[in-house]
Parts: sequence; C-alpha cells; structure tokens
Amino acid sequence: MKRRYSIAIGFFIALFLGGLLACGNADVDSRGDEDYKRNHPSAFQVGTFFPDISPDNKTLLFGYGSPYWLNIAAFNMTTGSVRIFREIRTKVNACPSFSPDGRRIVFLGAKERDSARNIFVIDADGSGLHQVTKFPETTNKEFINAPSFSPDGQRIIFLRSHGKRERAFPLRGEMHSQWDVYELDIATGAERRLTNYNYYDASWPYYLSDGKRFIFSGEGPYNPRGPGPKDFQDYERKYQKNFILIMDGRNNDLKPAFVNGRHSDGPSIAHDDTILFISRTDELDGRKGQEMQDLFLYKKGKIKRLTKLESYIELARISRDGSTIVFSKKRDKRSQDDSYWIMKSDGSGLREIRIPVDKLKR
Repeated sequence: MKRRYSIAIGFFIALFLGGLLACGNADVDSRGDEDYKRNHPSAFQVGTFFPDISPDNKTLLFGYGSPYWLNIAAFNMTTGSVRIFREIRTKVNACPSFSPDGRRIVFLGAKERDSARNIFVIDADGSGLHQVTKFPETTNKEFINAPSFSPDGQRIIFLRSHGKRERAFPLRGEMHSQWDVYELDIATGAERRLTNYNYYDASWPYYLSDGKRFIFSGEGPYNPRGPGPKDFQDYERKYQKNFILIMDGRNNDLKPAFVNGRHSDGPSIAHDDTILFISRTDELDGRKGQEMQDLFLYKKGKIKRLTKLESYIELARISRDGSTIVFSKKRDKRSQDDSYWIMKSDGSGLREIRIPVDKLKR
C-alpha cells in the first residue's frame, strides 16, 4: 500500500521512530528541536507499516500511526474491512505477529515513544490482553525487537540490542546495535539468550518446524571466545556475504544456512521449513550500483528466484502454509515510495495491496 504522505513526511517519520515503525533498528535523532518535530505536518499524518499474514491467508496484521503514537490493526483482504485493536492501552505498539494457529498476536508495547518496550500477547479477537515482560524504564537502553511465536505457541523468540552506534553518513543520531537472539517462556516469563555474537545488524528471527532451531540474518558478528569465525572479517573470508543463519540455541556454530554468493538477508519460514529471503540483484542483472533487491526461495536444497522487479524489496514474509508471500518494495533504497504487494510463492498472481488508510484513527 502506498503511504499517504510525501517524501518529506516519510523522512520525518523514519527520523523520529525508525525501528518502531518497521521493526528495523534505526533510532531517534536526539538532535533537533522537539517542539518543531511535534508541530511538523508529519506528526499528524497516519502511515501503515509492514504486515504479517494470517495462517488462512485472508488477513494482514499491520502497524499504523504517526511519529508520536502507533497502534496495530488487521485488514481482511476478502471483505476490505479493518479491525483496530482499541483494547490496547499503551501509546506506542509495534511489530505484531500471528501465532501459528492465528488465534493470538504478539507485539511490542511502550507507554510513550521513549519508554521501555515490553512484550504483549492478545487474542486475535481483541480479548485476553496480557503483558508478558515487565522491563523497568532503566532497561530502555536494552532495546527489544521483532517477536514471533514458537511452533507450539508457548515461547516467543525476539531480538535484543545491547548498545548503540552512530548512524551512517549523511544520517545523524544513533542506531541500536549489538544484537542477539533471545527466547521467552510465555507462562513463566523466563528468558534465555540464544546467541552471543553482538551482531551489528539482525533481522526478525523465526523458529523452524522442530521448535529448536531458528533462522535469522545477522551481520557483523563479534565473539572472540565462541566457536567459528571470531568477527565479521573472519566470517566474510570464509562465507562471503551469506548472512542467513540457522542455529539451535546451544550449538552456536556460526555458518550460513546456505550459500547464495550475494548479499542475502531477511529470511522468513513456512511450516515445511521453506525459506523466503531477499538478495541483491543489481550486479546479477547488469545494473551495478543501483542496489536492487529481489525475492528468492530456498527449498529442498535449491534456490529459485521469484521476482525481477527492478526495485528495492525491503521486507517480506511467507505464509505458514508456504503458498503466499507479502512484501514491501520501493523504487530504490533511499526513496520513500513504499508499497505493499502479495503473490503466490511460485511468483505468480502479483498484485498491490491497498489498505484503506482513511479508516485508521488513533
């Protein structure tokens, strides 16, 4: 869906909230006048942010909001209706994801934009809201992100940042970094750290079908005491830019899930462990320097290219049954003309998704 704001407004939203909107790891630019930001037109616009797809492939779960508030909603692609989760009382809510049976939703909630994030679970009908974690405000520097359920629905896997870094020029301010993967037992609230690599950047983690191994992409590992490569230079010498990893939380041998030979990341997983991922295609298509990204599928040891859109696919997700793919793309990496698309996992049936923004209110 094309966002209903200009490039300038899109820039302000990315500047203010970054990771809260699309579950990336950009952070707030601490410089600049806060009153100016609050009164800028972008603060009053409503945008939508990358969705999950329900197990029956009929409903998109997505975030929406402005730089100062966020909520979650569901869009029924059959009826065109929108269900806003007004039962949620926290002001900033992001990163929603369905449980494997579609009956529950996990998301991140915070009292205010700068408050600590916590993990919440709510039933898909809006009942049963439950706060799973209770991080005090002093833990806000340990930023959490990208939660999803285990196959049995009893655990949640997520990312945690242990530090910040300066954003790359010409952007200003800081970004969360030093990422690792954790899991959380919903019933007890007990946490367990699954990786120890302090990744420079990492993608949304997902459990594989066995509920033990998990998949994600992690760049810039650093762990001089652990097994395998000790840092990103050592890793790239061995595996090039193959950053998609499968681990089991105990035997954290750092090696790629498969070798693709190009910059590949952002994997998601179907019930049969088919892997959807994003990879650079500008050099492959003879357009070096344009930084294009397309979708690929890894199944039964073989890689298949699904799209050739001459654009920058930023985020993607495959349905639980492996039949459907939703993704967001834009003209190039720096543009703000984001749109949402859906297609079958064989690459056919591509069409744009248009979520009715006018129905979304705070």
